[in-house]
Amino acid sequence: MRVASRYYKGPELLVEDKLYHYSLDIWSLGCTLAGMLFKMDTLFKGQDNFDQLAKIVSVLGTEGLQNYLRTYRLNMPSEAARLIRATDVVPWTSFINDKNRDRCSPEGLDLLA
Repeated sequence: MRVASRYYKGPELLVEDKLYHYSLDIWSLGCTLAGMLFKMDTLFKGQDNFDQLAKIVSVLGTEGLQNYLRTYRLNMPSEAARLIRATDVVPWTSFINDKNRDRCSPEGLDLLA
């Protein structure tokens, strides 16, 4: 399955899962919402699919990705594994600054989460 824009691809496509599910559309919506809330062009902006996955994991942490891979019996491509470092989840509040504070209500951050 090919999806047009790398910046909005869900992690499952980046680890070469072949199934397209509505959750991928929700992922893309979340990326768009994050851009709007934080006044960012793109939240995750990788240079290629593996760098994209590394950027996602650097914010959302490694535990969720590892659980997903185990649950669906997927293997992480070795090129991606070389780029990914064990990290914890970065709280959404860390993206709030003076330029976007007026957009970042608790309800908006809850919807994003």
